Amino acid sequence: MHLHWLTTSTLCAMLALAPAASATFDQAAAQAPAAPQTVPSDLRPLLTPKTSEMAIVARTYTLDRQTLNTNYAGSGSGGGRGRGGRGGGAAAAAPQAPPSRPVSMSLARIDRLRRFDTAWQTALAALDAGSLSAAAKTELDALGKTVAANLAALDAERQTIATLTPLLPFAAPLVDTIEARIWIKDMDAQAAAGVLTRATESITATRARIQAGLDGGANALTASTAQAEQAAVAVEGLTRELEEWFNFYNGYDPLFTWWMGLPWQHAQAALTQYAAFLRSTVAPANRAAAPPAALPATAATANPREDRKFGDVPDLKSLIALPQDELTDIVALYRAGTGGGGRGGRGAAPARGADYYRQWLRALTSLDFDELSRNAQVNYLFIKKMSEIRIARDGRSLPAPEANPRKADQSGIPGPARGREGLIWDLQDVLIPYTPEELIALAEAEFAWCDQEMLKASREMGFGDNWKAAMEKVKSMHAPPGGQPAVIRDLMHEAVDYVRGNNLITVPPVAAESLHMAMMSPERQLVNPFFTGGARITVSYPTNTMAHDARLQSMRGNTTAFSHATAHHEMIPGHNFTGYIGSRFDDYRADLGAGTPFFGEGWALYWELVLYDKGFNDTPEERIGALFWRMHRCARIIFSLNFHMGRWSP
Repeated sequence: MHLHWLTTSTLCAMLALAPAASATFDQAAAQAPAAPQTVPSDLRPLLTPKTSEMAIVARTYTLDRQTLNTNYAGSGSGGGRGRGGRGGGAAAAAPQAPPSRPVSMSLARIDRLRRFDTAWQTALAALDAGSLSAAAKTELDALGKTVAANLAALDAERQTIATLTPLLPFAAPLVDTIEARIWIKDMDAQAAAGVLTRATESITATRARIQAGLDGGANALTASTAQAEQAAVAVEGLTRELEEWFNFYNGYDPLFTWWMGLPWQHAQAALTQYAAFLRSTVAPANRAAAPPAALPATAATANPREDRKFGDVPDLKSLIALPQDELTDIVALYRAGTGGGGRGGRGAAPARGADYYRQWLRALTSLDFDELSRNAQVNYLFIKKMSEIRIARDGRSLPAPEANPRKADQSGIPGPARGREGLIWDLQDVLIPYTPEELIALAEAEFAWCDQEMLKASREMGFGDNWKAAMEKVKSMHAPPGGQPAVIRDLMHEAVDYVRGNNLITVPPVAAESLHMAMMSPERQLVNPFFTGGARITVSYPTNTMAHDARLQSMRGNTTAFSHATAHHEMIPGHNFTGYIGSRFDDYRADLGAGTPFFGEGWALYWELVLYDKGFNDTPEERIGALFWRMHRCARIIFSLNFHMGRWSP
């Protein structure tokens, strides 16, 4: 039986304990409030006052709407959400597009945002305003007005599309093509080449009609200055997004590259020239505006990941009822006075003496622990424990880095060892109650468990106890050239469906609907040959510019079974989900994990362990893929700690 997850999560935390891992903490400390000279004896006046209980509700609406916007052409569709950080204010005003912003020609976007806004409008109307604080009532009223304004803006944007369509009859098929990539639909390269070819022909014909209007000829099409300028902005936006679309597939998908050479060049040239024609020739002429086109009631296509059985609006009453953290400001004050508080200053003495931390312990007694909220109680214990650690270190300092033993070799790899005592301080700073030796023993026990699991999978595959041969077989089971995006898409969606189907975690529909992908460049693959995730999953796979061996190694390292664990680690329920939740709840409570690996890598790896135990990897090949990464992490812990204690050389 492998180790309990609490013990294993300690190993997760160890992955980022090398000295270079403290950059995030250092950045957070640099942004902290000014350090106090003395500790207030009574902390009660410093308790954070209650804020509007509607704050998280309003932020969730704003950020969910922004996230949905990224799923469509003309709205920053290539990006997505980040791994964390602040996600915006409480209630955004109705979007007002400046002239330089691309005009979205996506009817699917308007349809989707209308369903979203209407659902929120209904949910807000059902809230009991009388039970809210005065601040929350004000915020509820402001949010209601924002939703109404956004609905009105969608009507205006639909009218804009109708107004521009006579000048852009080729736009709708191009928008469908762009959105098919955003939604990671299967690529039909021959059909896509046809779409671009027909668009080029349509641009040529439309331009001829407009020129006839300028010349007073037959079959004429005219446009006002405003209409021409806005159409030019829309064309420029389509041009940029089509370039992103092209770069996503070109070089990675041989059929796409074969079909798309000339159609792509001709379409890009036609779009670029048409935008210039609208600006320089049509707009100054300022002829009669073309009448708006009649649009279909709904878009012809929709995001296939939109699942309407999951409502767009979370349980607002639960969000409103969340207890607020009254010690947030006190934690910030504590951290400001401790020089950041973490990692022992990498060999330096603590920023404050023992008396300073004794003052904090005395100050804590001014608070009634039992009367604090659960979040505040955790903060209280954090300050208490960290102060006790600092007091215990009073008068002590770590050896200079160069004084720590470092086992030499001929590798030429530089860098000092941390030393055993420095490691212990680092572990204490992130509240890990183990010695390096105990962690090495845990990693070795995990490694032994992985060995046994590998043998089971190897035997199921017919390789007996030769699990390395089984792994070689797994490394050959990769997608063909051009097939990797569909594989990773299906793996991401499989993970979402699994955690939902097994009631493991609540995945909001906006999060599940908004999973984006990019392909990693050959240059970036030299640094990172595997996937990265967060805002979107960035997929490593060979291009036609890479050497033969590099192509084979890229495919072997990103085999489907290996990716089965990587996809959910990087996206949902891993890093992508961390960013989604973090941006919506970033000021819900004090961030005690700043600078630690627990919420970043620890959370994503924790879900690898949980899903393995639950049977998510239901074939021996998938289990070998998951165990590859798990063994790799055990090896990192064993090596890193032995190196930093001077036992092993690089």
